[in-house]
Amino acid sequence: MERVRPVDGLRCLVTGSAGFVGSNLVRALLARGCEVHGFDKAPAAFEDPKLRWFRGDIRDAAALAEACEGVDTIFHTAAMIETLTYAPKPFAELVRSVNIEGTRAVLQASRGAGVRRFVHTSSIITASGDQHRGSNETVPYSTASDLYSSTKVASEQLALAANGESGLLSSAIRPGGIYGPGERSTLVGPLMKALKRGAPLVLFGDGGTRMDYTYIDNLVDAQIRAAERLVEGSPVCGQAYIITDGDPINTGKFSETLVKDMGLDARTIRIPGPVARALATAGERVFQVFGKPKPPVSIVEVELCVRDSHFSIDKAKQDLGYHPIVDTREGLRRTAIDAREYYDGL
Repeated sequence: MERVRPVDGLRCLVTGSAGFVGSNLVRALLARGCEVHGFDKAPAAFEDPKLRWFRGDIRDAAALAEACEGVDTIFHTAAMIETLTYAPKPFAELVRSVNIEGTRAVLQASRGAGVRRFVHTSSIITASGDQHRGSNETVPYSTASDLYSSTKVASEQLALAANGESGLLSSAIRPGGIYGPGERSTLVGPLMKALKRGAPLVLFGDGGTRMDYTYIDNLVDAQIRAAERLVEGSPVCGQAYIITDGDPINTGKFSETLVKDMGLDARTIRIPGPVARALATAGERVFQVFGKPKPPVSIVEVELCVRDSHFSIDKAKQDLGYHPIVDTREGLRRTAIDAREYYDGL
């Protein structure tokens, strides 16, 4: 029985190809000789003879159908990363539409085009519960109402339910906090902008909790490993996999180490968990009512900082042959070099 079918040289589609995860995945696939179809609302950041760029909305069936032509494997990374629990109705509807209906549209287009393999980028936020210390993929789905958890659960469920339909084989990858050189929108970029404005490094909780992070090279490696194992009879089909550095760390320690590695001397402020929760809730409620300003920190982000939330990667090791290429200490060192350059240029 065929156990692994390499993607090398095949035609692959990456949705969200202009984003941090998508663009790194595009480069990795090009390095393997793949013909890559990039799909994003944004223009391509670089050109390559084997890269064909499709600009469009992830919910546009006609645009997706064109991008799916002749494609063997789809890597679905497009999503709005919005973690708010309270938001204006139009904003919430847009996030749900892009993350859920967008995934549905990509799946429909992939089935229509006879695509064979579908790797969905999910998140460890799909797991339920307040505390996780080495939990695995058997944890039930989250019932949290925030935009990110709820839409990521729904989109992962759609992707996994599509396994076996019209010859399509699917799997989902659940990363922790994604970071690495070039990350500008969620972890590294906002922190650099705040520090450049002279803001202190704000730490939540007592510093004793830990969460999972996923260095970009580890994530891309796992995505490709999952795709290559989506063959008939494989245990990977219809399954979700937690992918992290396997090295949980306190969120404050993560930020402090990054800033120190950059050679910056930032002052720090520590805010107790209950106070941070109250401030985040107030910020979200104001945004919900008035539509601005968008709060700098969400309730969910505070929760991730003040509770244990780290998982086992044993299932990925067993089924995907996954082992982190880069540990968090080295990942932070590499990220700091790029972050310093970005910081100096702000």
